[in-house]
Amino acid sequence: MTKIKILITSVGSLVGKNLLDVLDYETFNRRHLIYLIGVNSLNASANNFRCDKFYEVPNTSSEAFETKMIDIIKKEEPDLILSGRDIDTKIVSEIVGNNPNLKCVIPYGNLRSLSFGLDKWKTWEFSEKHNLPFASTFVMHKSGGVKELEAFVEEHGFPLIAKPIEGFASQGVFFLRNLEQVLDVANYDDYMIQEYLGDPNAMDDYFKQMDGPTPLFAHAPDVYHHTCHTLIEPDGRINEIFITKNNHQNGATVSIQRVKNLELEKIGLKFAKAYIREGGCGPFGVQFRQDKNGAYKAQEINLRMNGNTFPRLQMGQDDLGIIIKSFLPDKDFPIYETHDSSEEIQISKSLECRIIYTADINTIDETGFWNKEIN
Repeated sequence: MTKIKILITSVGSLVGKNLLDVLDYETFNRRHLIYLIGVNSLNASANNFRCDKFYEVPNTSSEAFETKMIDIIKKEEPDLILSGRDIDTKIVSEIVGNNPNLKCVIPYGNLRSLSFGLDKWKTWEFSEKHNLPFASTFVMHKSGGVKELEAFVEEHGFPLIAKPIEGFASQGVFFLRNLEQVLDVANYDDYMIQEYLGDPNAMDDYFKQMDGPTPLFAHAPDVYHHTCHTLIEPDGRINEIFITKNNHQNGATVSIQRVKNLELEKIGLKFAKAYIREGGCGPFGVQFRQDKNGAYKAQEINLRMNGNTFPRLQMGQDDLGIIIKSFLPDKDFPIYETHDSSEEIQISKSLECRIIYTADINTIDETGFWNKEIN
């Protein structure tokens, strides 16, 4: 049987680890069906050495990345390319789109539809256009001037959230607690201000803690969100809306639990249908929290497989299997199904320790390449 060739960008990322764990899942191991090519800018990542072949590449945002990726794709001719980070999704889609001689499948929508998950202002515009519930958002040079900003603050109160328009993993996100902070952040380049989704009163003790002696670790209370995740096939078919509750500790997801919520299912389906109308397909996830009045509002859209791909597989949603079935219909790849009641379990997330050898890292340092069969 000919193996399916999959290339994973930023294979050293959390997403890369999830994809590798999906293939290695002991309950339904499919690793032997895949020839895996990984690319990464960091040589010492343990994930590199779980691939059949690995290539060192420049940073994704560098000009040299495109040249290197074109060479690798031409040489390896992967059936499918999956991205480990948001920026990869955009840049690799551009590379393949601009080079029609590269014969491979990227299971995402067009560049315009991808922007709804990569640019948070465009996420807001997409939600407004399709009348979708999303956290109210303000950007100084797009939403108005100081008077409009003060009206926004008056309407939503404190705390507010400040975040980069293009960002990921909560980096650069912080609370705003008074008008002086709001006016200061409003002048930052490429920053947005959003209403806080949650009970603002629940934050009082946390803010008092932050105003005192600086704690070694800080954890905001009542931090969790719900995610509606699905896979949209190229013909527009929407797979099951899979809803999870994601619990956080110190900025990281520590556990996820599948839940049934008809209200969120309807809202998630409405988001997915709107995305299809914009030419989108592939993995599609929306994060929700309840505002101070208890209404569910989205705070982020994700358009690739993510750090919860493996836990969702364990609970019955096989992202990779559905993608291969729908985007590579001529390939024979089994899809995992479970008849267990996944609402009764909770998946705990933790780090995993793996041994890698200095000699293998040195090989990449010297050659920019590693091959399991040789090394």
